[in-house]
Amino acid sequence: MPHSSDVAIETARAVAKAELGIESAPVILADRSNLVLRLDPHPLVARVAMATSMVRVGMCWLRREIDISRFLDERGAGVTRPVDHAGPFERDGLVISFWRLEAIEGELSPGLAGARLASAHQTLRGFSQERLPEWGGWIEARAVLDRARESPMIERAALARIERAWDRGERIVERARSRTVSFQPVHGDAHLGNVLSTVRGPVWTDWEDAFVGPVEWDLACLRSRAALFGEDRASIERACAGYDEPLDHTLVEDLALCRNLQVIPWLAVFAERDPSLLPRMHARIERLP
Repeated sequence: MPHSSDVAIETARAVAKAELGIESAPVILADRSNLVLRLDPHPLVARVAMATSMVRVGMCWLRREIDISRFLDERGAGVTRPVDHAGPFERDGLVISFWRLEAIEGELSPGLAGARLASAHQTLRGFSQERLPEWGGWIEARAVLDRARESPMIERAALARIERAWDRGERIVERARSRTVSFQPVHGDAHLGNVLSTVRGPVWTDWEDAFVGPVEWDLACLRSRAALFGEDRASIERACAGYDEPLDHTLVEDLALCRNLQVIPWLAVFAERDPSLLPRMHARIERLP
């Protein structure tokens, strides 16, 4: 069973005291796959893996997030910044990391967010590929699908539809390297919900899904809500226009299927903690070919 938010808050408070030497009064900033807590009165944030910890074992993905975020920040990229003693730390099955609090300001500029994603991709060409899994998000999704096959959240007919589309997705992934010159570290979950509007401008966060793959994957992620549901279309179009780097646009379109397939089993897992996600999962399944 997943931990409750109350247990996670108390655990984060205790870890902040033990590891950072601070007393704090955590305040919830976000409660989704990660519980994000502001550690008042300090300019710090604790991120507690919640739904993801139901599938991911260990701390390697959060270590990667801290490493890649620190690498990008040291080179001037617009990303959230881990503290010096960021962790991650494990307590009673909860994995926690610590970050600097960002000063939120104004409306997000999608065009600048897209430009900063392109800049981050340029910088990441200097990040050692050996430190990241190749196609990590897709390979992990296969394992999550194994769990989802046993979940009561997905009906058998829907599962059969997923399986048929999955075969096509595997072929797209298998051939992708031959279609792009940009096989490198990527964000892995690059949608506008993972950008903060701050006094430093747009800041990309949540790098825990980073892997080695084509930059077209991140653009498929960025376009997904507009392509599937027609949502946030104007903002997403501006973000994509701000991404001024070479792309194979037909590969972006093909990887959109893989992105949708990746998200569906995760939604089945997340719905075990938050059943309100089920309509979204069903809508994504309906959009499979």
